[in-house]
Amino acid sequence: MAGKKRRGLLTGISTNVLVLGLVSLLNDASSEMIYPILPLFLAGLGASGAVIGLIEGAAETTASLLKVVSGRFSDRFGRRKPFLTAGYGLSTMAKPLLVLTTSYWQVLGVRITERIGKGLRAAPRDALIADSTKKEDLGRAYGLHKAMDSMGAVIGPLLILPILLAAGTVTEGTFRTVFLLATIPAVISVIIIVLYVREDGRKVQRCTANFLKDSRRLGRDFWLLTLVVVVFFLGEISYAFFVLRSEALGSSTVTTILLYILYNVVFVIMSLPSGILSDRWGRRPVLAFSFVLFAATCVTLTLADGLVLLALGFVLYGVYKGSSEGVFKAFVIDVVPRDLCGTALGIYHTAVGLVMLPGGILAGILWDAFGSEMTFAYGGAMSLLALALLLLFMRHRRAPEPS
Repeated sequence: MAGKKRRGLLTGISTNVLVLGLVSLLNDASSEMIYPILPLFLAGLGASGAVIGLIEGAAETTASLLKVVSGRFSDRFGRRKPFLTAGYGLSTMAKPLLVLTTSYWQVLGVRITERIGKGLRAAPRDALIADSTKKEDLGRAYGLHKAMDSMGAVIGPLLILPILLAAGTVTEGTFRTVFLLATIPAVISVIIIVLYVREDGRKVQRCTANFLKDSRRLGRDFWLLTLVVVVFFLGEISYAFFVLRSEALGSSTVTTILLYILYNVVFVIMSLPSGILSDRWGRRPVLAFSFVLFAATCVTLTLADGLVLLALGFVLYGVYKGSSEGVFKAFVIDVVPRDLCGTALGIYHTAVGLVMLPGGILAGILWDAFGSEMTFAYGGAMSLLALALLLLFMRHRRAPEPS
């Protein structure tokens, strides 16, 4: 555009954001070596759809109870790195324990432990990204971080494909081998945090000790956005049900893994451009588009009767994820005072996680009682309800600076 200097994709991106992106890439590669096969491992241990939904929901909910606490304390102390080190470290120690599990209740315990680590690190990490980025580049920074995070989700499944192909017949022992190997990139990510994440020179104003007062300071727009978040994520269908849908349509384990990789490739491609567009056009239109996309994803998976529609559903899921996750966080930072970034992001992450337990259980019950079509119909309906709330109540504006 005439009169405007063209900006590169990494313009406004700090070294901290790049390092945190690399950490997330490695940690997610580790996790995504496990997640695509975990529903199949659980099914082999005798878990029903409802139990799988319960395990996923309970793990995320447990983690979420810590996110508001870790975010709040990182604001109070003006430090983020200790929470990152402890969180990634605990998740790394939990992953090899999956090798020893013999029942789905033991898997639940390991998943909860691993997610506690996420609860410790998520809000402080996202707050450190905000601390290290100018306001006009927040969407770009969060978009890049999500792109690198999702690149790990592409690499992880690719790493396990040779193991699955070499095994010929995939057995419980094959899954346990993958669980053990998945620990390696997680360990490397912790080492990078210790050596290269920097907080030196950051000017972070500490918040007050009065949580109730600060809750009011977060403002009307933040709490309305939280309402939209709660409604939407109550109906967001877990990746586990996409994997189960693929299996139900007769796809092999390898085909299902390839579809999961396809979803994550699309996620990577969409994350940074969506963040940049949200910086230019505002967060609300980009989020509205993502809500429509998720509803379309649910319709596509409901109608799927073969590989073509199944693949289209995974692609749409990737477009939705890429156009929403980073933008949600940037929207939160936009509408709150800068000294409450960790607190606000903690509340946001906690709100998402808390509704995933009832949402996951309900999705599993619908799956067992009425079939996959009802589960995806529920997800699509909740997405459209969240869209209506977003358009009715939310407006985009910058938050006031802390007084």
